[in-house]
Amino acid sequence: MRLFLDTSVLISASRGRKEASVRLFFRGEFELITNEYAIKEFRRIMLTNFGLSQEVVEEAILIIRKRCLVLPSPSPEKYGKIAIRDKSDIPIVLGALNASCILVIDDEITLQDAKKYIRTLRSDEVTF
Repeated sequence: MRLFLDTSVLISASRGRKEASVRLFFRGEFELITNEYAIKEFRRIMLTNFGLSQEVVEEAILIIRKRCLVLPSPSPEKYGKIAIRDKSDIPIVLGALNASCILVIDDEITLQDAKKYIRTLRSDEVTF
């Protein structure tokens, strides 16, 4: 099964904040995919919201890159294809759609909006 991980899942897994995200990320039973946009968001949030050092954040990103196939960010010209409330999540939904993956996201608003375009699951809904 191909799963596209949203930034929320990557952060939860790296911080150990949500058991389902940790299990999903480290268990190794699925093909995990994300994109450069999610990596950029991850970096920004980890530095600004959690106050982690650049070195620690870059180490976490290396782990993400080892565990996930990291695709390029979708082209902004294609953002108009996706109509969701949180415009900052358009590159995530579009990335999952372009990669023909199941979107795994723990942001409830975007999860509900993305269902119009692609199969979506919360991290705790992924079954092993």
